[in-house]
Amino acid sequence: RATDDTEEAALEILGTDAALRLIRELPADQAELLLLRLVAGLEVAEVARILHKSPGAVRVGTHRALHRLRALVTQPVKAASITL
Repeated sequence: RATDDTEEAALEILGTDAALRLIRELPADQAELLLLRLVAGLEVAEVARILHKSPGAVRVGTHRALHRLRALVTQPVKAASITL
């Protein structure tokens, strides 16, 4: 599945600690989805049952969260945030 490939690639690039720091920057509902899917390794149906959502809502929410996470990873570093 393409989503699985995206999830694995995101973790490989970032590493677990960095990924968790970035996930904390997401809205709470998106962070929860990614934590359950990526960190806990739960299947879509399991996450849907836990969160009382449809499997489709979990898939869409996970996709949106990964898209937002990608945007966080690829945004340019602001010069003001660099201390020399």
